[in-house]
Amino acid sequence: MPAVFESVLDGILVFRVSGSLHAHEFEAALQAGEAQIQESGRIRFLVIYDGFEGWNHDFVEEELDSELMDEQDENIDKIAVIGEERWRESTELFLLKGLRKAAVEYFEPGQEALARAWLES
Repeated sequence: MPAVFESVLDGILVFRVSGSLHAHEFEAALQAGEAQIQESGRIRFLVIYDGFEGWNHDFVEEELDSELMDEQDENIDKIAVIGEERWRESTELFLLKGLRKAAVEYFEPGQEALARAWLES
């Protein structure tokens, strides 16, 4: 499955995303992390693109469960994404950087330590 809830440590939920991301896989990953969000209260996300090929066309065709995203947005402090530069702009648009309460930053491969330090600051 391309979007996988990988772990949670010190209030940071880690998602690994590979291949072409489908809407139902994205929602399943969010739901897998939802229990951790409710248990921890405030949370930070680390998204790691690992062989990411973009968003499948069903993201446009299917309506994402925006209610789930809206409900959890109150509990998200920061979102860090690690991926190739070519995905920066579309990722920031997808995550609504600057329009949501959570701060969003994009990091390039090899900058995981920097991304984690930013999440913890």
